[in-house]
Amino acid sequence: MKLSETELQDLAQQLRCPNGDNGLKVGEMMNFTNSNIISRVIDSLNLQHNDSILEIGPGNGAHVSSFINNASEGEYHGIDISELMLAEASNSNAAFKNVFFQHTNGSDIPFEENRFNKIFTANTIYFWDEPQVFADEIARVLKTGGILSISFIPESTMKKIPFAKYGFTLYSIPTVTKLLENAGFIVEAAVTDTEFVTSNSGEKIEREFVILTAKKSQ
Repeated sequence: MKLSETELQDLAQQLRCPNGDNGLKVGEMMNFTNSNIISRVIDSLNLQHNDSILEIGPGNGAHVSSFINNASEGEYHGIDISELMLAEASNSNAAFKNVFFQHTNGSDIPFEENRFNKIFTANTIYFWDEPQVFADEIARVLKTGGILSISFIPESTMKKIPFAKYGFTLYSIPTVTKLLENAGFIVEAAVTDTEFVTSNSGEKIEREFVILTAKKSQ
């Protein structure tokens, strides 16, 4: 089904910050569409039982239960700009005593310096309003030697996705690498792969994605 330009704009806005009844549907759709990427970015962290983990943009948090037992003596925090997604994530993970969700304005990360040793985010980088400022914020709350893993759809693929022209900033591996290096990270790996998915606009597509991992050097 081909969406109108108005529908594409509405979808793009919901992907940035889900809200209302449509936001619930978009949250479920994102969790399904991004399930492989989320799994891959989590695997790249090599989680240990005592890790202190931050996820930026957990959506409805349906994936948290699949890995939190690997950090049974640590803790997981998820931050999001969507109040709706935070409520959904909190409800679905209420059984876990080491799982916490908190609102963020999208510019500041509401934690003290050197708080976490693992940070990850899946498909949120397009929505960072001030990318270098936010990358610096990530570095601030990550311990020296800590690992950051970012997954994203590269610019070459995003250009083919109709809604990406509305409010998305597109990235290549070199641009993300430069962003992180400027924040004091050393990029250790950038793995590119492909998958077949039903897109957020309902089309069957083959899409390329990147899992980029970096270590805070100082």
